[in-house]
Amino acid sequence: MKTKIMNPKIWLILIAVMHTFMGVIGSYMTMGGSIENLSIFLYLGTVSIYLLYAAFMTEGQAQARLATILCAPIVVWFIISAILKLEMYGVPVAEMPSALLPIALWTMPALTGIMNWNSD
Repeated sequence: MKTKIMNPKIWLILIAVMHTFMGVIGSYMTMGGSIENLSIFLYLGTVSIYLLYAAFMTEGQAQARLATILCAPIVVWFIISAILKLEMYGVPVAEMPSALLPIALWTMPALTGIMNWNSD
C-alpha cells in the first residue's frame, strides 16, 4: 500500500506553490518590479506552470517521470551552487544552512518520481 507522502503529485503541488510565493512574489517584493528584473519573475513563474502541469495534467508513470526530470536538475543545481558559493543578482543561490530546506523540498518530487518511475 502506497502512502500519500510517496505520491509525486503532492510534492509537485507543494513545490509549485512555494516556488510561486517565494520565488515570484517574494522576489518581486524584495527586488522591486522594475523592467530589469522582469525576466527572472517570468522565468520563475514559468517553472511553476511546468510543475502545476505535471501535477494536474498527468498521472501515474508520466507524472513520476516528469517529476524526476523537472526536479532532479534543480537539486543538482542547488548542490553545485552551495559547493561553489554561486550568486544570482548578488545574492547567494544556496547559502548553507538555509539552502537545506529548498534542497530537501526539491529532492522529494525527484525521489518519489524515481520510486514510481515504472508505475502502472
